Amino acid sequence: MPDGHDVSEPGSTPIISRRFGALAYKEFRLLWAGLLVSNTGSWMATLAQGWLVVELSPNQTLAPFYLGLVGFVRAIPVFLLSGVAGTLADRVDRRRLLIISQSALGISALALAILSQLHVVKIWHVLVLAAVSAAGLSFDAPTRQSLVPHLVPKGQLMNAIGLNSAAFNGPAIIGPALGGILVSTVGVADCFYINALSYGAVLLALGAISPKPPLLDVERRGIWHEMLDGLRYVRSQPAILAIFALAVLMSIVARPYIQLMPAFAKGVIHRGADGLGILMAVSGAGALGGSIATAFIGAQHRRGILMLSSGIASGAALFCFALTRNVLSASCALVVLGAAIMLFMGMTNTLLQTHTPLVMRGRVMSLYTMIFLGFMPLGAWLLGSAATLTSLPSTLAIAGALVLVASAAMTRFIALRDLA
Repeated sequence: MPDGHDVSEPGSTPIISRRFGALAYKEFRLLWAGLLVSNTGSWMATLAQGWLVVELSPNQTLAPFYLGLVGFVRAIPVFLLSGVAGTLADRVDRRRLLIISQSALGISALALAILSQLHVVKIWHVLVLAAVSAAGLSFDAPTRQSLVPHLVPKGQLMNAIGLNSAAFNGPAIIGPALGGILVSTVGVADCFYINALSYGAVLLALGAISPKPPLLDVERRGIWHEMLDGLRYVRSQPAILAIFALAVLMSIVARPYIQLMPAFAKGVIHRGADGLGILMAVSGAGALGGSIATAFIGAQHRRGILMLSSGIASGAALFCFALTRNVLSASCALVVLGAAIMLFMGMTNTLLQTHTPLVMRGRVMSLYTMIFLGFMPLGAWLLGSAATLTSLPSTLAIAGALVLVASAAMTRFIALRDLA
């Protein structure tokens, strides 16, 4: 691995590594299993929170606005804290930082569960706790992503990134389905309690992983200077800058569809929490397919071309989804949309990891996190606000067309040879 970090494990051989990929390495395997459990709870809570916001909205017309507002307040901590989080990830023990962030996420989930069970929850409660959880994610995501190269060798990095995505999107199939059943039968509180409990799985895994201290032979110049160094590095790398530009576009106008899904289920196809669970599970199934594709695409494939192609496919699928009016047709569009967006994210993540030296990786991945955790909820607020002025299907159709055209046009400005 770069910078002298060699990942190995007694008992693992090249044959085992080739057969099982990144899962041949014990520490990655532990973290991956913990994420499977935790993300199942998170997806259940995502469905429950969206449905809670729709139910708390004064009327159906304003539901997309309030869903977008939840996204907006989630964006604020991400923009404020991501730079600091990435710099800290390069300066401190990543494992310890993850333990702190996971604990904060679990506490915020528990608070929402208690408020819901007592039937005193208000929209402002959801907004405040959404901001708290976003602050935790601001530290969690870049730290976790920059930790992966410490757990597997460079040759298995792309496989590990794909498996990490699968650990997020596999639960996106079963989590919303279970969440829809629970919300329809016993209410939202149980989903939030399960989510709070699920963070314990990651904490247990982190407890079994050895400390991951920062590099000791790197000159430290203070957090502010190192944050600026990260920005200068990105600005000096045209290929990385191009990846970020496409990621911002995707985050603002394509990925927010998932946050607006509760309003689409209730207001457009006229289904309850069970229908919402089906739509989110189908979208998760597509995303899982995209994650698996990322995990098994070899380095010989042109990842720059795949990134742009998946961007074009995402726009076309989102446009088609906006035209649907029943669960079946919406599900068909969502399978393609989920797969295309996840393949796009897998390619951008892999390209950033492989084009960035380890000493800068925490800072670069914090900017990447800021884009997907910050611009996506900001986009949800913009699209939700636009939907209250026109309609949700019209807004999503325009967003899909914009992604399709912009991704196709971007092929003229990106040097694909730099993104192999």
